[in-house]
Amino acid sequence: MDWLTDLLDRFIADKAGRVTAAKLVAKMATGGEAGGTAYLEACRLLGEAADDGAELLATLDDVTDTSTLAQVGVLVVACFATLRVDYAARPDAVRARTALSNRAGPVVEAAGDAFGHVLYGWLSNLVGEAMLQLSQIAATRAPLVRVETGVSLPAQLLAWDLYGDPSRDAELVERNNTGTAMLMPVTLEALAP
Repeated sequence: MDWLTDLLDRFIADKAGRVTAAKLVAKMATGGEAGGTAYLEACRLLGEAADDGAELLATLDDVTDTSTLAQVGVLVVACFATLRVDYAARPDAVRARTALSNRAGPVVEAAGDAFGHVLYGWLSNLVGEAMLQLSQIAATRAPLVRVETGVSLPAQLLAWDLYGDPSRDAELVERNNTGTAMLMPVTLEALAP
């Protein structure tokens, strides 16, 4: 599983995590049930220990190994990494839950067909728990509001008007995917004040 060892090297920065990853990779090479368990543990470790969960999730889309085993690993990583991302708004967490659901459906079915009911049940429970936690996260996040100004204003002024904090201008620029903070769109999204 070259994709997994590459991502472990790339995303796990702390020494203890790297040592654990090396042990799991060595155990994976032994094959059999112990190797399979080590593979799933390495995927869990990657998803939990990655410093940047959002970047890791984006990188998972680039995994070219389409084997069922690789896709099971990608799903396990995604379940843990999705929960590590900090979602500022309720719709962000809902989109993450939808993306995880879309990723999980075909993989869980294929895993059940290829590896049996034990892995199918385990994966179903893992995905279900991740979805439940994402729903709980979404319930605690701020809703988005639609702001209409009628005229293009600088992001700092909008941040001051909305939040009383001009330093939140970067948040408005990023959320609305604008190229400049000087002239924001006349209709934009913002976290509810």
